[in-house]
Amino acid sequence: MPPVLQIKSGFLVSTGECRALYRHCLAPRGPHTDAGVEAAFLQMFKGWENLLEECTLAFLCQRLRCDGRSVPSYSTSVSEQFARKALLQDRPFIEWTDVDRNIKRWESLFQPPSLLEGALRPAKPELGQMATIRNAIAHSSQISEVRFRVLVQGEFGGIRRFKRPAELLSSAWVKDPTRTYFDRYADVLETITPLLTG
Repeated sequence: MPPVLQIKSGFLVSTGECRALYRHCLAPRGPHTDAGVEAAFLQMFKGWENLLEECTLAFLCQRLRCDGRSVPSYSTSVSEQFARKALLQDRPFIEWTDVDRNIKRWESLFQPPSLLEGALRPAKPELGQMATIRNAIAHSSQISEVRFRVLVQGEFGGIRRFKRPAELLSSAWVKDPTRTYFDRYADVLETITPLLTG
């Protein structure tokens, strides 16, 4: 298992690559734009999920955060393989899209005060929006479409409709028109990553 610094650095490099792909897809706009923007977003979100899982495993194995602080856990694992098996509990994967479920999972694994929970809680609204967008891209279910429409209505007051999530991601962020939603979400992930990893 790589040190937490390597996990953190890998995620930040990957996020930078996703930003570059996003910008490339917009210049110039063309038939590839929407698919490319959504691919960049999915890759960034996948990297975020991987960061959460790898940090959880590292802290279960008593690895220190980048700032030298430990994350005390209720039980320790002697190896990454054992920690992964305990975390997965015979499931093929862990879902990391729901912030509340992540916090509950960490509450059962790590002793308070939770540095991990403290890192995610301030960004909970944006992380929830990102999960909604991720599901709207990855799933064609009615519920994912409805949740995406509710997100758009909440952001724009019901005055905008988007055929695809890529249109929202490349739109100017309501609170700062100099940034797009994609940029805003990448900014959030890059800001909370050091809070998570130290």
